[in-house]
Amino acid sequence: MLCFIIGYHFYAAYQAEQQIDTAIQEQTAQTKTISVQYSSINVSPFSGSVSFNDLTVIFGNHIERAQRLQFKATYFDFLNIYFGGLQYGLDHLGHADVAIDTPSYVNRSGLEEVKANTLHIVYHGDALDGLKATINGTSFRTSQKIEAQSTGLIIQLPHTTFNKLVAKKFSYTCIIKPGKQNFWAGGNHQFALDSLTWTPSPKFQNTYSFFIKGFGYDTDAIPFKSAHLTYKAGATPKSLHMESTIKSDLALVSGSGIIQLREPIGNSQLKDMEISITEFSERFSRVLDNIEKLLSIDIATDKDGITLNLTGTLANPRLTR
Repeated sequence: MLCFIIGYHFYAAYQAEQQIDTAIQEQTAQTKTISVQYSSINVSPFSGSVSFNDLTVIFGNHIERAQRLQFKATYFDFLNIYFGGLQYGLDHLGHADVAIDTPSYVNRSGLEEVKANTLHIVYHGDALDGLKATINGTSFRTSQKIEAQSTGLIIQLPHTTFNKLVAKKFSYTCIIKPGKQNFWAGGNHQFALDSLTWTPSPKFQNTYSFFIKGFGYDTDAIPFKSAHLTYKAGATPKSLHMESTIKSDLALVSGSGIIQLREPIGNSQLKDMEISITEFSERFSRVLDNIEKLLSIDIATDKDGITLNLTGTLANPRLTR
């Protein structure tokens, strides 16, 4: 009897692999807007663990890859998928863990790229609702929450001042409420990064090399201790309200304002964006004094630090007093 039970679970795991593969191929064939490729699918007996190896997902200009993606749910979730099919299983899936090795994302239209060594995602919500709303662009019927952590993060936005950022650790939280339609523009997002190195665009490096080198940094490798960013939908259509802080050895930089979204993303307008620099280090204060003397200018500061306005676009921001 025990051998039969063990054998049945291995057979059920094999059947689940076939069901998942068939369901994915049927769904992608129906939508004709998304391609999902992988070298193999593995379902672990006695658990709800499903692994995809050499995974590639193509959605328009967007390409997502992973050496290995392991989806972890409960054993009962596994049984729901096995007996009820993938759609039934996802419709009854409210919590899952996803572990990804060497994930990457590329937007072919602008060559934007995000990649990492590892990525761990914890999901809470109605999985089928979340997938349908994301793929079809419809409104979410239920609340969705995603928490993620990664190591070895690299972000490249080659046509913007941002250009390239490397972080040892990254964490992310998103909550999107029912009725919201767009995941990125409709949710509340929080990002945190530790031990960063920023490589600005060549134009930015050339323009501000005097100041960057004055603070003792290489123009193509500016270090920061940490960075935090939060944003949510703004009061007007296609707008985002954002707040951010960046901590370095020199000072604390804080910002808040509105981003009016445009296509491509680099053309998005910055509105009512204010930047404040506080918590000066001795080195930072000394460099400011030297700049004032050298250029015969007055960098107006008060007990609250320096306040600047940021205008222009994401691709070409401009600082003004």
